Amino acid sequence: MKLAALTRVLWLPATVAVLYAAAVGFRPLLPVDETRYVSVAWEMYLRSGWFDPLTLNFEPYHHKPPLLFWLINLCWATFGISRWAATIPVVLSALASVYLTGVLGRLLFPQALADSNRTNLVMVAGVPFLVYGTIVMFDITLTVFVLLSLIGVVLYSRQRDWRTIVLIGVSLGLGGLAKGPFAPFCIFFPILLAPLWAKNLGNVVTWYAGNALAGLISLALVLVWLIPVLSRSDADFAYWLLWKQTAGRVTGSVDDHLAPFYFYFLLLPAIFVPWIFVPGLWKGAAKLRSHLPDAEGMRFLLCWLVPTFLGFCLFSNKQPHYLMPLIPGAVLLMALCLRGVATHLLARTVAVMVGLFVVGQGIAYATFLHRYDLAPIAAFVQANQDRDWAFVNNYHGEFGFLARLQKPVDDVLPDDLDAWFSAHPNGYAAVIYRDPKRVAGYRQILDGPYRGRRMGVYSRSDAR
Repeated sequence: MKLAALTRVLWLPATVAVLYAAAVGFRPLLPVDETRYVSVAWEMYLRSGWFDPLTLNFEPYHHKPPLLFWLINLCWATFGISRWAATIPVVLSALASVYLTGVLGRLLFPQALADSNRTNLVMVAGVPFLVYGTIVMFDITLTVFVLLSLIGVVLYSRQRDWRTIVLIGVSLGLGGLAKGPFAPFCIFFPILLAPLWAKNLGNVVTWYAGNALAGLISLALVLVWLIPVLSRSDADFAYWLLWKQTAGRVTGSVDDHLAPFYFYFLLLPAIFVPWIFVPGLWKGAAKLRSHLPDAEGMRFLLCWLVPTFLGFCLFSNKQPHYLMPLIPGAVLLMALCLRGVATHLLARTVAVMVGLFVVGQGIAYATFLHRYDLAPIAAFVQANQDRDWAFVNNYHGEFGFLARLQKPVDDVLPDDLDAWFSAHPNGYAAVIYRDPKRVAGYRQILDGPYRGRRMGVYSRSDAR
């Protein structure tokens, strides 16, 4: 194989491997999200129960479905327990999302985006991919199954094939196991509005009936996990899992990450970085309006992105990474606008962005990332697992995986720490604080900066 052809094939996995190595080498598991999710996977590993209710700090954890935790445990079963192995599922999902975005682009725009390699370049250079492609969260895995479902939707609009129904149903079911109802919401509008975008939709009844059947397949797949879990849990767990974590996050009754309607509009420019600074993007956008490359594909993107984005804006709970399943659509729009930019310039932009991102992580490692590194305190916790432990306060599983804990940590309010030490005179407490007066009178074992505050390990003082 010639060097140019080999480069064309290998540049993407090689680039993702570089990003993966930089993440593992420079960046600790970030509290509280990454440490929490890997700790949930760790407790699943200890129980060896994939169809048991999830736990965090050995108490029921009803916030997320199990797919990412299953994948982490598969990697641990293959490569052993480690942080680098826990990151593999996310990195592979990131790689798959790039390839699948190229596939969707070729389906929707067979002429304009026939070279999926250009689409891949546009996606990899983008800030959303660079930031979230190596973080242990659920959204990049969800993106893979949303893309597979959308590919199935496009194929089914062109030819009624039972295998396409299975593709949509299985992908949608796995998406549900990745992040619950976010998966069906991300493909709902392209299915509902198909008469507005599909050229040859054919019989509308068979269209909606086939997609309804795919929905039943996805539901059956989710129930394979859900029924055993609910049979092993109480009514409170079922209420939080099935209702509070879905409707509650839409209405705001779950008060995590509340943000106003316009929050995502403020983030839109970041989605298009760095291409927003390339003049060719704006020239291509001006031409795109009057020379639509494939009307069906453009209508599909509009019917997918616009109502889904507005739906996310209506949800009370908002986080930047919630938009990851929509990033491939934005990438396809940018790839259309960048058709006039030479491929080697796209490749050069990727090299610059990846280089800046890797160097930036190296600089962060040398300057401030130690404020997020719980490994030193976790090592002490692991070495003293026989002691009773308290966390002051609001424990999110920060030490579960890092300290390989096999028993729960007591979550204690600051004003209750004296009483806890009275009940556990030989115990240790990990305390997060701003005011040193909070820990005055306790014996300090370890202490250091932590996310703009300080965290230390303290024991009871005889004088106190």
